[in-house]
Amino acid sequence: MNFENATENIKEQINTKVEDVKTAAGDKVNEALDAANGRLNAAGEKISEAGAQMWEKAPEGRIGDAIGAAAAQVENAGEFLADATVQEMGKDLAGFVRKHPLQSLAAGLVVGGLVGVAFSRIRGAFRA
Repeated sequence: MNFENATENIKEQINTKVEDVKTAAGDKVNEALDAANGRLNAAGEKISEAGAQMWEKAPEGRIGDAIGAAAAQVENAGEFLADATVQEMGKDLAGFVRKHPLQSLAAGLVVGGLVGVAFSRIRGAFRA
């Protein structure tokens, strides 16, 4: 009986420690997500402001119309980012990948290749 009690106590202590670690990890993840969301929203606000400034400074005529259309898109993108969260964007990306797997694979290969080229150039600059 005494051995069983000791085993139960150890199990309870382990479970308590596991729960404490889970809680601490969850808190760290939430802090990181909050920080990322804050940076994302701030970037969105700056992008939106840049779009508004483009709109205000656009000249008259066809070029101004083209700049105005681009400015509207930039402003809309900034507003989206200002209101979005990292979690929502992740869900949107996952939905896009499910709907368009081949295009997503191609995009991933292109982005991976560009990142590889960029890193190889950076590494080459440090070797010289």
